[in-house]
Amino acid sequence: MDTITIAPGFNGPRLSGNGGYVGGMMAERYTRAFGGDGTVEITLRAPIPLARPLQVAREGDSLMLRDGDTLLCEARAGSVDHLKPPPAPTDWAEVMRRGETGGSPPDSEFHTCIVCGRGRAVGDGLRVLGSAGPQPGHSLSCYVPHANHADADGFIRNEFVWGTLDCPGAFAAQDPDDMRPALTGRMSARVIAPPRVGERCAVVGWRIGAAGRKLYSGTALYTESGRLCAIGTCTWIVLKEQAGSEQCRAAS
Repeated sequence: MDTITIAPGFNGPRLSGNGGYVGGMMAERYTRAFGGDGTVEITLRAPIPLARPLQVAREGDSLMLRDGDTLLCEARAGSVDHLKPPPAPTDWAEVMRRGETGGSPPDSEFHTCIVCGRGRAVGDGLRVLGSAGPQPGHSLSCYVPHANHADADGFIRNEFVWGTLDCPGAFAAQDPDDMRPALTGRMSARVIAPPRVGERCAVVGWRIGAAGRKLYSGTALYTESGRLCAIGTCTWIVLKEQAGSEQCRAAS
């Protein structure tokens, strides 16, 4: 039995943990417990509470995160071998422009998201700021790794790399005419070689498909030199039209 505490500030919606960050925390523990190539699938079952210890337990071939009797998240072996990401961007003026104009603005429920929130200062949030495009069904985001999110050797820690793969998938998968909040439901990712502090990066996202209120996306993190750092796929759950902002803030 282990515990995880998701500190305030590692949120997606204002009152619960960011799905990518939590997934990365669980993936790290899963790989330590079970081995493998580091590709892990996480499924979020309930909002992730902040600022209190949550229990991590091995159950069969899975790792479970619970808050008392409530199952929050489960981790198991995953695969990303089927993914075919778009190539690394070559127009870095466009990448940096997205960093100036993209991300979740003040009128968004995700303005303070650890990944995409424009309300988070440099060195606090990851500031993976991007938007849909340049072609339909794709997204492009800028990311400049900060020392506050690195290990002792200057490489960005896995939980933050997982975070970079999260929100840009929604930018790509959502219909521009239907911008109801979409929340992380399931995510599979592999960290290949994390970026170093200050190494300019881009996240490309692409829409894979949709089924009802479920959207499917892929994301890939590249350095400016074109090196693939990490790749993942995500299932998004679009909130029902009648869902109010309080539900969004409390969801994971």
